[in-house]
Amino acid sequence: MKPYKVLFINPPLDNIVKMEMSSEVIEEMGHYPPLGLMYLATYLKEKSRYPVGVKILDCAPEKYGYRELRAIVSEWMPDMVAVTTFTPTIVDDILTARLVKEINPAVKTILGGHHVDSYPLETLRLPEVDYVSKGEGEESLLALVEAVIERREPAGIPGIGYKKDGKFFVDDRTPFIADLDTVPIPDRGLIRQELYTCTLGAERQVATVMSSRGCPFQCTFCYSPTKNYRMRSIASIMKELEDIKARGIQEIFFFDDLFNVTPQRTADIARAMLEGGLTFSWSFRGRVSAITDDMLKVAKKAGLERIHYGIETSSDDRLKTINKHTTVDMIEKAVKLTRANGIIAVGSFMIGLPGETRGEINRTFAFMRRLKLDYVQIAVLMPYPHTKLYGDALSRGIIKNDYWKEFADNPLEASTTFKPQVWTEKLSQEELFGLVNVGYKGFYMRPSYILASLLKTRSPKELFSKAHAGITLLKEIVKGS
Repeated sequence: MKPYKVLFINPPLDNIVKMEMSSEVIEEMGHYPPLGLMYLATYLKEKSRYPVGVKILDCAPEKYGYRELRAIVSEWMPDMVAVTTFTPTIVDDILTARLVKEINPAVKTILGGHHVDSYPLETLRLPEVDYVSKGEGEESLLALVEAVIERREPAGIPGIGYKKDGKFFVDDRTPFIADLDTVPIPDRGLIRQELYTCTLGAERQVATVMSSRGCPFQCTFCYSPTKNYRMRSIASIMKELEDIKARGIQEIFFFDDLFNVTPQRTADIARAMLEGGLTFSWSFRGRVSAITDDMLKVAKKAGLERIHYGIETSSDDRLKTINKHTTVDMIEKAVKLTRANGIIAVGSFMIGLPGETRGEINRTFAFMRRLKLDYVQIAVLMPYPHTKLYGDALSRGIIKNDYWKEFADNPLEASTTFKPQVWTEKLSQEELFGLVNVGYKGFYMRPSYILASLLKTRSPKELFSKAHAGITLLKEIVKGS
């Protein structure tokens, strides 16, 4: 039997909806591997009862535009094309599906990702789309491909949407895998690993790892299709790290929504790395509420280099408003301990929170400088679909209409005038974006910060990378001034 060929695509980013930073700045921050696509492709290849061929195209780091994409699709001639879909990239996602249909009208197209999680029916109604997939897609995609091969209707597959006789059917269940150890480790031979870098890292190549899925917290600004928090066994994680080490990769980023659910688990992973000789330069996205000195010490020995904290604000009242379940005291202690252990501390902040004034924002900027963070990221609070914050914005009239759904109904036409809206209770959108530039200038343009950053640079390559990214960010700040 001839293999059924499935092509997984992260499309070109020619028509990305601008949120805050330009695509040029995003490019300079480096690229992370397409971990979700690697999981799907590996699962399909290893678990299918039928021979299946898989290929991944990650267009942005490959620097592929539509001309290159057309040539590759025409040469490989897949039977099915699976496209990663985010709301800011939906125009390019649609154009990619349209392109493959132009090359071969018989090819089946399936879209999955955050946009589909929010708007499955709206996405399915697009003429270029044959199927949609909600939630964690490994098991559902496998079931769909086998149904297509067997020429069966894919009814009853959790999270899958399909068309029949002009009608649209979406299984509303949001699938998730209870036992993550049953999922094969992603085959990193499916990508060009040398393309994936992070400006903040010491090593050139970076691999991403998911040690868990889901998040048990309920922040008002965050949408996750499932709150079922599940952890992989440490043995499973170590098996993946062994594979990464064998490929010569020296830096890893734990990409979990919540890696340090407890200090004990973080310390246990670090000890297992030490015992297995699997020390890397590594980093994770962490909560300030689960940081201890003992954990940081063992993690540092195992190569922990950097922690990305979602700090958000300098106000306990605002932290309560967004249901963060952290306090300013927790933030200060966590960052102080992180820096005392020689670990880089990155802080992410949001401005324009419900009830927040200009004075509070300026106090947050002073707070981020006082914390002596190594890097900061500043965002304007943007209510996203299906979050509590978006519901509050609509009910209070801060956002006048369900414009995200209107965009999802007809993205190609709406994209020409579409502008994401932010929380404008106290300050206008223009004022808030102007304050982002103020915050960045006040943090990164300090002579003391520039000198400290230069002293911590470990190689000419790292210096060049940081300088290039810094110049690009500075251009964006000046442009926004």
